[in-house]
Amino acid sequence: MSQPRPRDLVTAEAQALGREIAALADTADPGALSALRRSHPEVAPALISALATQLRLRRRASDRLGPWAEDMVLEEEALQQATRRDVARYRATRLAGLLRDDRPISDMTVADIGCGLGVDARALAETGLQVIAIESDAWRADAAEVNLAACGAQVRVLHGDALALDTSLLARCAAAYVDPARRVPGAPRRIDGGRSRATTDPAYWSPPWPWVLSLSEGLPVLAKVAPGFDPRQAPEGADVEWIDHDGETVEACVWLGALGTGARRATAVVADRAESLQAPASEAGRAGPSTTQACPLLLEPSPGVARAGLLADLAEDLGAERLDGGGWLTADVAASSLLARTWHLVEEVPYGARELRAWLRGRGPVTWKTVDAHVSASAWDRRVGHRPAGGAYVTIVITGQGRAFAVERATD
Repeated sequence: MSQPRPRDLVTAEAQALGREIAALADTADPGALSALRRSHPEVAPALISALATQLRLRRRASDRLGPWAEDMVLEEEALQQATRRDVARYRATRLAGLLRDDRPISDMTVADIGCGLGVDARALAETGLQVIAIESDAWRADAAEVNLAACGAQVRVLHGDALALDTSLLARCAAAYVDPARRVPGAPRRIDGGRSRATTDPAYWSPPWPWVLSLSEGLPVLAKVAPGFDPRQAPEGADVEWIDHDGETVEACVWLGALGTGARRATAVVADRAESLQAPASEAGRAGPSTTQACPLLLEPSPGVARAGLLADLAEDLGAERLDGGGWLTADVAASSLLARTWHLVEEVPYGARELRAWLRGRGPVTWKTVDAHVSASAWDRRVGHRPAGGAYVTIVITGQGRAFAVERATD
């Protein structure tokens, strides 16, 4: 048997074998897998190896995809690029809301171009939209079809190149969602054994960024891009949105054509909750008022807020000010928000490594927060060289303005 296809991995026989593999103490143990092959001489060894790989990928995918990972056929690089489930659902819900007009949402079709394993197509279908999913990689297209059928999503999956799409197909769509592949298949192998490397040049994405912009001239387009996307690559009138999930910026999105208003937007997603902040692109990056006085609360903005240039806007919303004009906010009392983590200021502590080492003597392990500083947390840890002496954890904020604070997390 050659490399198993996605459908080979979900047959009744494969599912029974998968349960046997899941019962092994170590699914990567060559000896255990060899014993399993000997006990099933009628089964192609490649199928057993592929099922063991699927089990490991599903366990790894649980943080990203949640319960969706349990019945999905996965592939290493496609999983690395797949949208997190909570983010996919937030984005799909927002797109459906923007498209809603006099027609029922169920009468609208969205083309998912570069559908990968089908995560975004599933989220779009959950909103009631009709979805046509297109994928250029044959194995992934098959996997998407299997995955979408397994969850009951009525999605038409096509294997083909986006650049050769039938124009009549797109003419029937209300919008397109595009997730360009940002990896170069012919590049040297990565150190982790992957088959490609990421490229930051939009001209080398697949489909290329100029093609995406051309598509948006006649059709509303939502494009998923990397967090480091340069908003100057977006045309005038487009919205550029940075999305954080559980405190990490995981992607940016460009809302093109009729979907855009010329805004910069930051969104924080936590499970099934989402909170957004936006301002016109012309106002993004404004400094806003600042203070040198550290108030009882320090607020740590979600990283997408800084990427979107909305620190001053967030400060206004929360009733705070920027501390020393940097990336931290401070307030006596602040509104609760998914877009900022709140810390109680315990005391301002010495900034220098030697002085901090002395201050920390006799205290427990340290967590360093250096988002606003030019030196990383690990570098500060090495500089200070604190040896924990037991006791409670200590959290130290290092700001880019040469100040340090001991803080405690405020309850949500």
